[in-house]
Amino acid sequence: MNKIIETRFSGCLDVNDIRTKVTVKPEPVSRLESLDIMVAADVLSSTLKQIFIPNEFSLAFIKSMVGKASMHSQRLFASEAIYSSNVFHPPEVEVSPICLTGLAGVGKSQTIAALRKVLPPPMEFSCDLFDGSVPLTSDWYASARGKASGKALLEHFVFGDKKPAGKTTVAQLLRLARRSANTQGVSLVVLDETQYFNTGLGTAKVTDVLLTVAAIGPPTAFLSNYSLVHKLMTRNSEDKQRLLANPEIMLPDDPDSADWHHYITECIRVSNGAIDADTREMAAEIYRCTFGLKRLVVHILTLAYVECRNAGRYSVNLSDIVRAYRSIAYTVSAKEVETLQLLALGGKPKKASQDLVCPFELSDAMKSNVVKFARDDRHGRVIAKVFDSAMTDTERAAMKHLDEHILDAPKNSKPHRRASVVKLSADQQVTAFNTFVSTLATSKPKKPKQ
Repeated sequence: MNKIIETRFSGCLDVNDIRTKVTVKPEPVSRLESLDIMVAADVLSSTLKQIFIPNEFSLAFIKSMVGKASMHSQRLFASEAIYSSNVFHPPEVEVSPICLTGLAGVGKSQTIAALRKVLPPPMEFSCDLFDGSVPLTSDWYASARGKASGKALLEHFVFGDKKPAGKTTVAQLLRLARRSANTQGVSLVVLDETQYFNTGLGTAKVTDVLLTVAAIGPPTAFLSNYSLVHKLMTRNSEDKQRLLANPEIMLPDDPDSADWHHYITECIRVSNGAIDADTREMAAEIYRCTFGLKRLVVHILTLAYVECRNAGRYSVNLSDIVRAYRSIAYTVSAKEVETLQLLALGGKPKKASQDLVCPFELSDAMKSNVVKFARDDRHGRVIAKVFDSAMTDTERAAMKHLDEHILDAPKNSKPHRRASVVKLSADQQVTAFNTFVSTLATSKPKKPKQ
């Protein structure tokens, strides 16, 4: 229709551009040692939460959703006649939404926040249908927190913070939402934290809410933890085929992947010396204590910083991570991590831990590295347990003291290098050889045996 529409999504589909736009590397914290322990821990926690290093899944998901939004925008603005028809006579279109699911704290909401950064910013659009210009909006976003029904969500999309004048029905609001979305060029609808619907609403009501949002027309994505998806799995086939036909499963980073090591490296950089340990060892220990969940990484690093300050130090080491893992504040998370490790090894889930079990069947390739890490970790723990049980109480106490001393001991930042070999001249080599021979004990050679 015009140049603004044609170039609306230009530069939004290149992976390198996406990575540049969404990567967040905050400034390192400073002078934590001069602050009170809890204040310093809060500063460190809030800074770590800002970090976003997109992994392969996040980049692929963002590119896919931006591509869907771009295609919808092209269809919506294919011609002035089509745009006019969509505005004044919005068609009844029901899309099959994308279900982005994963463990709590894996980074789903951060990925959606990154996605919204990539989408085109608001812009003004002029055409012959309206006097003046119309503001275009790339996406509609809403959180399920505090929304009790599909009607409340539609009112949020159509009226924003304003309250509608008079009573309206869901059917009326749906027509208004379709017209408003087409007028504003909305190309993506995102519903976040839908697991909170499950707290006060029955599964049938939650299903109705999700289908209502999907009926607006643009490509739709809803975010949910495993808990809600398990509930939706109990619905009738027609509901499951609509809501769960396009799942996107966000798994924790592999423990040996570059994505995981880049994230831990960034955490260490941002801490500005508050975390001081070998990056590879720290990455392995943190993964063992968090199962790769970014929310738990921030939690345990914050607790570890409190532990190190209570010990009279200002830098977190591996022993602080271990103490944080065993702390009261991390008890609930530690139990969940241990359950996840058990499930990764093929253990049977309990009814109470269904929220930790992926409702979809995962391929072996998607979980092989995590399983290997969990299996190797368990093997190491078994060996340590056998070794510990074979020791006496005195030996066990001595070993415990030695382990704590090794963990707390500062490590050299640079490895010790051997002195380079001095090259000698021919005369110096002869002199050195004669000196060496003179140091040897002289003895008469023994007679050979007859």
